[in-house]
Amino acid sequence: MPFIMKRAHGMILTVLLMAPAAFTLMYAREFLAVDSALDAGASYDYRAGRADFKQSHPFIPFAERHSTLCTMAAWSSLGAAGYIVAVAIWFRRTHAAS
Repeated sequence: MPFIMKRAHGMILTVLLMAPAAFTLMYAREFLAVDSALDAGASYDYRAGRADFKQSHPFIPFAERHSTLCTMAAWSSLGAAGYIVAVAIWFRRTHAAS
């Protein structure tokens, strides 16, 4: 497989995996912030994104606050998986004859 093709496949996969990576990083960062706030005895204000020691705040699911990112990450993951399968099938068919 030429270098250009390998590079193109890598770039396509990188683009397809950007949304899932952003989703994972945001979710993990918020999870750790909430955990720290609760360990300190505070309530976590999901709208402001910070601990609040004075007032209790309701839980707002991550998917409700970041619905577009969740949708993009899901579709992008599915696209990356489909692309990997398609490239594997193509690679197997083109190299089976040799």
